[in-house]
Amino acid sequence: MMSTPRGLTFVLICLVIAGTLWASLSRDPWDPDETRYLEVTREMIHSGNPFFLTFDAEPYTDKPPLFFWMLAPFVMIFGVDSALAGALPSLLAWLVLGLATRRIAQAARCSIGVIRWGPVMLMSSLLPALLSGGCRMDMLFAVWCALALERLIRLADPSEPQRRHHLFFWLWIALGILTKGPLALVFPLIALLFTGRNGWFTFKRIFRGWGPLLAVAIVCAWLFPAALTGGMTWLNTIVIHQSAGRITSSFAHQAPWWYHLATIPLTLMPWSLLALAGLIAAFSRYQTLDAGLRLIAAYPLAGLIFLSLLSGKTFLYPLPLFPAACLAAAWWLDGSPEHTAQRIVLGLSGLLPALLGLGIIFIVGPRPDMALAPWQRMVAGGALILPVLVSIMAVLLIRMKAATALLALSIPLFAAAGLPQIVPPFDRLLSTRPVAAAYAKVDRSPALPGLAYGRFEPGFVLYTKRPFKVLTSVPQLSQALASGRAVAINIRTAGQIRRKTHLNWNVAAAVPYRHTKILIIRRQM
Repeated sequence: MMSTPRGLTFVLICLVIAGTLWASLSRDPWDPDETRYLEVTREMIHSGNPFFLTFDAEPYTDKPPLFFWMLAPFVMIFGVDSALAGALPSLLAWLVLGLATRRIAQAARCSIGVIRWGPVMLMSSLLPALLSGGCRMDMLFAVWCALALERLIRLADPSEPQRRHHLFFWLWIALGILTKGPLALVFPLIALLFTGRNGWFTFKRIFRGWGPLLAVAIVCAWLFPAALTGGMTWLNTIVIHQSAGRITSSFAHQAPWWYHLATIPLTLMPWSLLALAGLIAAFSRYQTLDAGLRLIAAYPLAGLIFLSLLSGKTFLYPLPLFPAACLAAAWWLDGSPEHTAQRIVLGLSGLLPALLGLGIIFIVGPRPDMALAPWQRMVAGGALILPVLVSIMAVLLIRMKAATALLALSIPLFAAAGLPQIVPPFDRLLSTRPVAAAYAKVDRSPALPGLAYGRFEPGFVLYTKRPFKVLTSVPQLSQALASGRAVAINIRTAGQIRRKTHLNWNVAAAVPYRHTKILIIRRQM
């Protein structure tokens, strides 16, 4: 596969950036996660306390603070309700993740083909390309994990000096913990279990020195000031409940053990088959590989096993494993690019993007909640299908470099041409700005907390810029209505209450949200 076609990486980056910026400028932050993270950032800025996070004026213990610190400057520049403010940290992290993937390959002393194509495969995968436009900390977390893996590989090499790599390894681990938690340390440690004697040698180098104390000091520089505000209850919640609790008994995102086996082929497309072939090839000759390539092969497998054992799962969790998986794919394809097996797997790799494109044209686009015009469906789906078809033709003509380049452009082309067609319908489904505007218009008591029955979306707080109280019983709802307050309630929940009680109200507004409606109700006059 040898060298990257001139300009491919530049074109890929331009396409993804164009799609990300267009999508961010044309939509609202989406519920529930994006609006929650932006509101947490707004309250952090307003309070002037960067250590103790709150949401809706209550302690926020779901995530550490580093992502919110990085989000704060963009919120102050572009506004708290700007999707662009939320997307820019992820977009910058996506670019850095590509560079970090290149550094991993260099640390492992891979061939020039792997060094050039590994980052291209990573940045052109479906999940990283689309997540570059989302307000989430997963991309930033993947960056710290990748930088830690690069230092781990250097520590596995006895010829490399220990001290500098040791300290940098623990610095990246500390920043990973401050972004999303202790998984930043778990991933490299379990990868070492697969590397035999060299793994024990590397393990001793990791813990010999001041690095662990440096990481503890960095994390405690946040925990101690925050605990002074939140107290021992807050400290117990964030250290025990949010860390150990998620591992042993998840209170969110529960899924069966095989969940990631079903989702990774989609999120890593179009390189999932190549990554699988690369990992199989690496383990078939594992004893002959040097320490760096062993770690590259072990990292995604060990991480996948660990994530599958967790009770809570989402399709985002394996993202830190993608750089190593893409390097394994590039390593296998670079080894013998004209081999029949490489040709077959590369040709089959286009099937998933092609099926996704056909699904957009014939299944997703015509849905009533999407309602895409025929030309919009053709543009969105064709952006995936066309480069895949040409790539398959190139495989048949044994033009492997051209086929790989075309396949690499399929997802970025979809980001640039397909997202402008798909984002507006999703914005109508996932934005609570219209609900918040309707509530503010009906309830003219801005000094009082807003009211919602059963649950409320974080966007209510973000867009109304007032706290919300959740009513959990019919007597509370009756009392709120009797006092003349407006209440936001799901239309299905409202129907159930009316069937079971004699409570009556007027519907002041009915706003579509997702596949239902949110009603703004008031006392019946």
